[in-house]
Amino acid sequence: MISKRTASTIAALRMYCFCICLAAAAVVFASGCGKKGNADKKKPQQGPVPVAVTKSVSQNIPWIFDTYGTVESFSSVNVTSLVGGKVIKIGFAPGQNVKKGDILARIDSRQYEANLKQIEANMERDTVLSEDAVRQARVKEELHRKNAVSEDEMFKTKAISESLKRAVKIDEANMDKAKLDVEYCTIQTPFDGRVGDILIHEGSIIRPNDDIIASVAMITPVYVTFSLPERLLPVVKKLFAAGRKVEVVAKVESDKKDIFCKGELCFIDNAVNQNSGTVKIKALFQNADELLWPGQFVEVMIELSAGEMFTAVSSDAIQNGQLGQQIFVVKDDSTVELRKVEVERSSGGMSAISKGLQPGETVVLTGQFRLVPGAKVSIVSPEPDRKTEAAPVKK
Repeated sequence: MISKRTASTIAALRMYCFCICLAAAAVVFASGCGKKGNADKKKPQQGPVPVAVTKSVSQNIPWIFDTYGTVESFSSVNVTSLVGGKVIKIGFAPGQNVKKGDILARIDSRQYEANLKQIEANMERDTVLSEDAVRQARVKEELHRKNAVSEDEMFKTKAISESLKRAVKIDEANMDKAKLDVEYCTIQTPFDGRVGDILIHEGSIIRPNDDIIASVAMITPVYVTFSLPERLLPVVKKLFAAGRKVEVVAKVESDKKDIFCKGELCFIDNAVNQNSGTVKIKALFQNADELLWPGQFVEVMIELSAGEMFTAVSSDAIQNGQLGQQIFVVKDDSTVELRKVEVERSSGGMSAISKGLQPGETVVLTGQFRLVPGAKVSIVSPEPDRKTEAAPVKK
């Protein structure tokens, strides 16, 4: 049997061994923490984030609205004859340019000339009779004063005289009408323009105001008709009422390249189309080079800005984030500030900032995704060579 003294000695040895193990573990743990702390101290800190920057400027950013429209001739007419008869000559080629007064066609005028001669003869006869009746009326009036003829006979002679005067006036009117009929046998172009296809040929019998000889369209200038949403109507009305020139640009393709024709707003319809919620607009284009053609479908760009100045910055500097539209601004200490901005409009790679930025501030153009508010930055490239003038349209 183990004595009480031996048992006490064994317990003491066990406690001694436990304390030694515990102390060794503490030393190992402390040594590990110390190494980790030293490692953290030796770890290098992150440097400034490289970014490219640009400056905000004060300028006008044009407000351009894009839509589509149709070219219309300034004036267009279907030419008909005011008299009937046989067509004896066609004086134009299909599709040719014509001037005001050019002969389009001739109608056989012989019957109208004969009628004119007959009316002229009638007028000469009635004129002679009228003059004789006036003379007789004077004689009867003189005889009546001498009681040589009755009052009834005097009045009868005067009535004949007045009737013949009216006959002469009727002859004059008939002669004017007959002269017009002869003139109408020569059909002329009403204005400068381009004539369409031949619709009546030589030898055809045409009726007055019925058969169309040809169509003539004025294409210098022309209209471009398009529609704008009714929400833009107050803007357009304000510009138009102020007498400001509202520029409209039509894009057409010629020789496989885009050409931009400049025009001017000239008409706003007096009612909004309730079905489409749009208002009809017209712009006038001088069209000296005849690039715009009636019936043509074209892309239309209208400038709705009134020359307002905004704080402008490259659109690449603006991001969409938690704040909405936001931008990084570089401060004097080379740290960045994240700001919420309000963009009024964008055009030509530039954006107009209505709130949140002032002209002359430095903003981050590239490298934003590596930034957080307060981060240190270094400018690794000069300000990009960007146009500070926003391009409203391609001209």
